[in-house]
Amino acid sequence: MQDIISLLNQAVTNELKNEEKLGQLPAAFYGIISLRLKQLKVMELTASTEEAKLAAKELRKNITELVNALMQIRVRKMFNTLLKGGTIEVDEYEKPVVPLLVKFVSQFNELRFYIVEGKTKELEHFYKDAPTVYYLVQFLSPTDKFMGSDLIEYGPFEAGDIATLPQENAKILIEKNIVKKVGEI
Repeated sequence: MQDIISLLNQAVTNELKNEEKLGQLPAAFYGIISLRLKQLKVMELTASTEEAKLAAKELRKNITELVNALMQIRVRKMFNTLLKGGTIEVDEYEKPVVPLLVKFVSQFNELRFYIVEGKTKELEHFYKDAPTVYYLVQFLSPTDKFMGSDLIEYGPFEAGDIATLPQENAKILIEKNIVKKVGEI
């Protein structure tokens, strides 16, 4: 498991070396980490000694902290690059986040334009008409790609996947017992 700690430390170090450009992650990076964390969770639950359980728990905590740090750095870089009008190349596991960031940056720039240009009518419509509710959901069964009410393409999803969806779409999928609501954003 120390190999994962080293891999994560190296990834964080690489990201910190270049403040603007995203570093390239090894193939299936997040998948490998997720698998190791799952193994540690099983070890934590099934270890025969309290010492082994605590060691697994501590290692899982350390890996989680590094993953959180890495992902925060990467999302910040993605946001800053998009804000400057640049393009980003992301890991395959990060691709579902990109359309949401692009939409956020676009709306942010629109808001900034209305403020800076003194477009008070447009500004008022902007914040009054903005959809604000998204649900965090977990998929209960495989689901094909679909277009969200926010005009972003979502999916495909496997059972157990977690996603953020517009409230309108989430409610329909909840009624059909395809997803369950995990939270609200």
